[in-house]
Amino acid sequence: MEHITEEMKIHDQWYKEARDMTPDKLPDFISHLLNDYNHDYGTICHALTAGAIATVWAMDHSPQGGITGFQAGAIMWEFIRHWNYSHNKTGLKVIDYDKFLYPQYEGHYQKTLSTSTWEAIQKQAKINIEEADRNYAQYCIANDQYTKEIAQFINEHPDYSTDPQKYERLFGGTQPEWDEYHRKEAEGFEFAPSKPYCSVTPDSRVYQHWQAIVNGKVPFGYTVKEE
Repeated sequence: MEHITEEMKIHDQWYKEARDMTPDKLPDFISHLLNDYNHDYGTICHALTAGAIATVWAMDHSPQGGITGFQAGAIMWEFIRHWNYSHNKTGLKVIDYDKFLYPQYEGHYQKTLSTSTWEAIQKQAKINIEEADRNYAQYCIANDQYTKEIAQFINEHPDYSTDPQKYERLFGGTQPEWDEYHRKEAEGFEFAPSKPYCSVTPDSRVYQHWQAIVNGKVPFGYTVKEE
């Protein structure tokens, strides 16, 4: 198994081979990428990408292949959506800065939103606000309960006021800290009540941003362009 690094540029050859891939050659190509190299943090990314591209080309070089450029664009978007943006609700855009070199593409770089995209953004902002309102209502109830519980806990453990860390639950730490935490848990140590948390409150910047969108304010200097 050959140890490689990204600086060796071996992946450039993988991408060339991927474009000529056929169904019968694909299994050996994938095996080659996975079994003949000792990948580092970067090269494994190239190997996976080359394997994915090779698979698409191999399928296109089959009797059912022969896609058009339009279909290729659709495949690109399906891959982007299902790989990195499966939770996207309002749309995506790819900007090809090479076209900055040609004046006829000026319209591609205006800060505009289509009507349908703006409506999707407003719809999602409204959904986000409704969810935030529900979460905040639950937070307020939990916080009231916490206030009562922490007061009772301090009454029973007066040293909490001077050493709260002793009683707090661990949510992140070193291995020795986790070992000590698990020891305390096993011995039945009484931890202090955990303060509830709410990520988006009605007075937060994010909430106010959503509200402005719902009210019709287009952010970031964009304008809405009729389709």
